[in-house]
Amino acid sequence: MKTAMRAASHALALGVLLVSGAVWTISQQHPLYANPGKLLRLPAAIVDAAQPTEQAFRIGEVLNQYTHDRALAFRIADALVAQADKEHIDPALLVGVLLTEDATLDPHARSSVGARGLMQVMPLHGGKWGCGSSDLFDVESNICHGVQILKAALDGSPNTRVALLRYNGCVRGRNTPNCHLYDDKVLRHAGRAAAEMRLVKTQKSE
Repeated sequence: MKTAMRAASHALALGVLLVSGAVWTISQQHPLYANPGKLLRLPAAIVDAAQPTEQAFRIGEVLNQYTHDRALAFRIADALVAQADKEHIDPALLVGVLLTEDATLDPHARSSVGARGLMQVMPLHGGKWGCGSSDLFDVESNICHGVQILKAALDGSPNTRVALLRYNGCVRGRNTPNCHLYDDKVLRHAGRAAAEMRLVKTQKSE
């Protein structure tokens, strides 16, 4: 029964991604979610084809739904796009992780186990990733640390789902209740964000 429910949950998550269409890029020609089971690491050519300013604007508009601080939403968007471009990771996946970790977009969020900031980074990681600052309550530093941790998980995992579970620390499924559902939550947020990003009006699209 549990296996069947898990399979149904996976099907629903993948269905959301397929319904939302390809993850948004400026050219809208690259089906980045065509195979969600594989790593969402993008070739440099695909990332370089995007225009960071417009991409950040679209993400900022999506994130603005989660906070009353518009300036913060766009600051977060700029940081996400910068890291996505640097590490060739789909920005929609980063949005998915961010919203799963801290849907209120509170840079000073702190979990019961001590994880800090937007990407809920544990203090032991502070200053280890060449992010220019060890302050995990700083927007840019926190996102840099979070993306570096995710990148390491992607590099060492057979697929995106396993990488997401490792990011969450859900290696054996015993650290937190229902942590095995973490990957589904991230992919649902990512799929929804991708669909919403495509609908954002920009000067170029008008």
